[in-house]
Amino acid sequence: MPPRIAYWTSAFELDMEAVASEVATLRREFPWSVVWGLSYGHWARLSQRRGYCLNPRLHLLFRTLTRILEPAFDLNHVFGSLGDWFYLQGTRKRPTILTMAAINPPVHGSLLERIDRFVVEYPEAKEDLRGFGIKENRIRLIFPPVDLRRFSPGKVPDGPFTVLFASSPEEESWLDARGIPQILDTAVLRPRMRFRLLWRPWGNSAERVRQWITHRGLQNVELVVKSFSDMASEYNKAHVTLAPFTDIHRSKPAPNSLIESMACGRPVLATAVVGLANLIREGTAGVVCNPTGAEIAQQLDCLSKDWGNYSRCARKLAEAHFGMERFLQDYKQLYDEVLHR
Repeated sequence: MPPRIAYWTSAFELDMEAVASEVATLRREFPWSVVWGLSYGHWARLSQRRGYCLNPRLHLLFRTLTRILEPAFDLNHVFGSLGDWFYLQGTRKRPTILTMAAINPPVHGSLLERIDRFVVEYPEAKEDLRGFGIKENRIRLIFPPVDLRRFSPGKVPDGPFTVLFASSPEEESWLDARGIPQILDTAVLRPRMRFRLLWRPWGNSAERVRQWITHRGLQNVELVVKSFSDMASEYNKAHVTLAPFTDIHRSKPAPNSLIESMACGRPVLATAVVGLANLIREGTAGVVCNPTGAEIAQQLDCLSKDWGNYSRCARKLAEAHFGMERFLQDYKQLYDEVLHR
């Protein structure tokens, strides 16, 4: 019988949040598992498929319920960051794995000692953990997954060179961290290129971006706010996907949009803040540059001139590191290691 895993997370939108998608992938492999957590997006959600969550204002009820239910599972698996004090405080009676899907200052060392294994999603994060005194034998590198059959290269799009952004923040205060002003600066410098900004239909950030676009009179920028059921087709409508992030604490270090884009044979442009930057550079799957409109514009020119080669390398990198089968196999081995040590 497969082990029963209690997944702790704050992401519950399966089609629009990378962490929720990762957890859903694992739950399909371990069907006796459950996902629960706290989410500001709901007062309460009770769904076997999507998970069980309460609003943080109900944290005392959440703590009580998880204390009662945790012993029914074999293993705790937290998807979050080193700073998830509340979740790490709640995991008491079973072995615990923490997947660092986000970067935040760590909790007190005594709580980190409760964690049996740490999973990082990009190579350089190992060094960060070693800096906190965590030994190498407690760290594993497992890249996020992508369905390589669903996300596969389509035909080269017609029309102008099209640049996609698909990592929208919920909060207006996070727009600078995701590099939105720099994208609009680039659009000013490259009026013949087309820029598509895909936005999740929640939060308060989209209206501010719409105001910026209107104020600058940018006819080559399209802001699309909706739930996207077929993201593969969105990547295939574009030539390049951007992640010009400026603050790793307000962005995912291994952005799902970049991984899915590469799987579709669409090269990517990232800044050094992005955790996958070195991998992208070494694999010639795109370019890495400083977060300024002028430099992004220059690097987009480079990508357009040698797009075919970058496209082939992007798909190759996705196949080498981000396949679904590899992701599941690595976690199966890790679960077995923790449960039988």
